[in-house]
Amino acid sequence: MILRFSFLTIFLTLSAFAQHGDEKGARMDPVVPENLIPPSPILSVEEALKTFKLAPGFVIEAVVAEPLVENPVCLDFDSTGRMWVCEMNGYMPDIDGNGESTAAGRIVILEDTDNDGKADKRTVFLDQLLLPRALTVFEDGVLFMDEHRLCWIKRKGDAPVGDAKVIDPKIAEVGNVEHKPNALMPNLDNRYYIAKCDKRLHRVGDSWETEATAFRGQWGIARDDYGRLYHNNNSTLLFGDLLAPNLLQGNPGVKSKLKDFTQLGSNRVWPIRVTPAVNRGYISKAHGFPTNTLDPKTYKLLEATSAAGMAIYRGTNFPKEWYGTGFSTEPVSNLIKAIRIEEKDGILTGSHPLGESEFLASTDERFRPVSAYNAPDGSLYIVDMYHGIIQHKTYMTTYLRSQYLSRGLEGPASGHGRIYRIRSTSGKVESLKNLAALQGLDLVKILMHPNAWQREAAQRLLVERKDAATIPFLSKLTTSGTTVAKIHAIWTLEGMGALKAEHLIAAIQSSDAKLQSSALWASTRLGHDELVKLASVLLAASPSAVEVAPYLARALGPLGTAAAFSRLAELIGTQGKIPFVREAAVSGLDHHEMEFKDSQLKGSHDTNLLDLLAQGAKDANAGTMAATSLKGPDLASYARGKALFQGEAACFGCHGADGAGMPNLGPPLDDSQWVTGKPETLAKILLHGLTGPVTVGAEKYNPAADMPGLSMNPAMTDQSLADIATYIRNEWSNKAAPIPASLLKLQRELTKDRAGHAWTAPELSK
Repeated sequence: MILRFSFLTIFLTLSAFAQHGDEKGARMDPVVPENLIPPSPILSVEEALKTFKLAPGFVIEAVVAEPLVENPVCLDFDSTGRMWVCEMNGYMPDIDGNGESTAAGRIVILEDTDNDGKADKRTVFLDQLLLPRALTVFEDGVLFMDEHRLCWIKRKGDAPVGDAKVIDPKIAEVGNVEHKPNALMPNLDNRYYIAKCDKRLHRVGDSWETEATAFRGQWGIARDDYGRLYHNNNSTLLFGDLLAPNLLQGNPGVKSKLKDFTQLGSNRVWPIRVTPAVNRGYISKAHGFPTNTLDPKTYKLLEATSAAGMAIYRGTNFPKEWYGTGFSTEPVSNLIKAIRIEEKDGILTGSHPLGESEFLASTDERFRPVSAYNAPDGSLYIVDMYHGIIQHKTYMTTYLRSQYLSRGLEGPASGHGRIYRIRSTSGKVESLKNLAALQGLDLVKILMHPNAWQREAAQRLLVERKDAATIPFLSKLTTSGTTVAKIHAIWTLEGMGALKAEHLIAAIQSSDAKLQSSALWASTRLGHDELVKLASVLLAASPSAVEVAPYLARALGPLGTAAAFSRLAELIGTQGKIPFVREAAVSGLDHHEMEFKDSQLKGSHDTNLLDLLAQGAKDANAGTMAATSLKGPDLASYARGKALFQGEAACFGCHGADGAGMPNLGPPLDDSQWVTGKPETLAKILLHGLTGPVTVGAEKYNPAADMPGLSMNPAMTDQSLADIATYIRNEWSNKAAPIPASLLKLQRELTKDRAGHAWTAPELSK
């Protein structure tokens, strides 16, 4: 599902036996003394609740459990407050994953019919799905994702209508269950964002369109009140985007290497039980490794290895100081981490408010929290898969296999699952409203609700219905009410196709940085005729705070006038040292790059800006596929390498589909001297791996774990490795000579004494 411990074990084949996750020559004997490991029996819900240690002032209670729910991994609430749940039945049915290809998953509806806070009714909406992992519910249908498909299916009430329609047959065709797109999160901008993916969705009438966006996350995705996105990877609990999505991606010809996200808080975890069942738990100084995965004194996991679904709490039940806190799930160590998020000048930072304690931790090894959600009643919901095996077979080690079997964690593989509610003892729990029954002004008023779930559900309903009678109410709300209500009104109008220049004027002239930024962002969605009406306002606009500058820079470019170019040059000159201003300006200057350069940058020595403009001015399709220069056998090798990179080897899992690298996992492959330099160097890395730190360009990378060599994997032949090398040397902006299998064969023989021992950068640089 989401668990991986070294950043290129991804090369192991899907058909490999579990122990193919081993590192060659590594000691696989236990690290934790057997007498310190408690048993892991299946606990009833009542017994499981007794194993929880929760932050003071909060209580946890089961909303639903087996037999009404089974192997839940994610959920969505409909407009009446009911839960729609993906049940991932079929995930690791036994220790070897036998039977996983059987379509046993379901989407079910769970309902509380007597209003006692617990679900008591179950309805199966769809069954015979293969490992479903994402869904979003609409009044007229359900958007969902399973192992191979992103689908839309119409519904009438609680029954599907017709067959599911595949939206994009390629979006989930590569990777394994741990590295497949997941989560379908509606955002402020009326787009639906997907984790582990570089696409987003936009509904247009009865059809869905895919759009390019940044590649984000591994399992789960979340948002804040202002549409900024939050994501993770298995070893990083939480990343936060610093800008609205796609603000820097308006110019398809430009590939900026500037990272517009940041890590929030550390990855340190504090389990309350020993954690021997960590895939790379054998990595310890006692076994000859330079680091410890487990604390050698407490035998507990030191840092996250399985970060999963997260939520930014924005409800009404918790005390006010908890609003905006991030909650990240970590199923291997059976806990939920609270991350306090603070902001200054648009820069986010994270800290751990509970110190060396977790918000929620359990001594039950089968407690597998995998997702977290803001709930209609203002509380926080936690999805517990309650599954003994959480590591997929693709990456399982002999060490972990032994741990699972020793405590009977391999079974039962189905029949259990829980969804919990966490609430504050000092706060009120809201009674559920049937938002679907509200019309007109009554529904618009919900955009002012203090509970984010209520606001967002109302926006989705208004956008779905596109009721013209609500436009006057929404127009009025853009200039009255709270900042968040005004922002919702603006974006609701955008989603309805009713946004006009007049709706943005007051917000752009506001001294409220969040409102001003969101209105400038929304201006980029206006058609040309409406944008022209806004020209004088944009030209006169002044950032009310540092964080607004990139949004104004992005909004000015599309005007394409001499006055806009002059104002933009002024903004770049005065705000040029503020992060993202240059990149945002170029993003908005699509098709106007040379006009701007010729009129404003004569004699300029700003090479960074000039280079970005030059990139954007090129045909967006030119040069993006360097492999077109390859012919015959070399082109065939490239094609095989691409298939391995995106499929069986799943290299994109750590290095990104765009070769830009993944934080804490793998450095970039695009424009990397390690890739396009000496063929012998790349061959050595592929064969025996690489340990950090490593410098690519001018930036230093030190991934959380080594890249293991591929020489240990019999499925990766000399030709396979040569194909991968040829592909990455000729993809993205790379253009280097292909590598033949004979070179891999020679280097394999010359370096066979390393026995899979990873290289260091200094060794390879000699």
